[in-house]
Amino acid sequence: MTRKELEKLLEEYGRSLSAFCYTVGKSENTADEIFQEVCLKLLKKDLSLKDEKAVTSYLYKTVLNVYRDILRKTSKRGEVSVEDEAVNRYIMSIPDSEAEREDYAALYRAIANLPVKYREIINLVYFNGVSEKDAARIAGIPEGTVKSRLHKAKELLKKELQK
Repeated sequence: MTRKELEKLLEEYGRSLSAFCYTVGKSENTADEIFQEVCLKLLKKDLSLKDEKAVTSYLYKTVLNVYRDILRKTSKRGEVSVEDEAVNRYIMSIPDSEAEREDYAALYRAIANLPVKYREIINLVYFNGVSEKDAARIAGIPEGTVKSRLHKAKELLKKELQK
């Protein structure tokens, strides 16, 4: 992909890609690292911008893979994750109105505390509007697993929000 093509791609998808990086990474530093790594991968990839579905699938899948790589590297080095401290900053960075933020703060906190495998699927399907079938392709898991993870995530969220 050329630099000009990357600029065009980021013009069209940059905002949603950046938001997804923050949703997955939960901390500003992690999200920035993910975004930069995805951009580098895009420059190396020969990606056709004609098929919008393929482009969005590739972008989301790449974000998830880069995040997983970061988690693996962090755990191998024995580093402590700063994600828990970043949850409140993440919630406050969501571009909703102040009233909506207060109404949904508990939900966002509960989602942020879900295990990664549930949080990824929730973010793809509900916050990024990806179909269950496409989410399965992006995450590299069967569609039935996506459905069961969504169901389990909703159960966990329900229990957390009832507290």
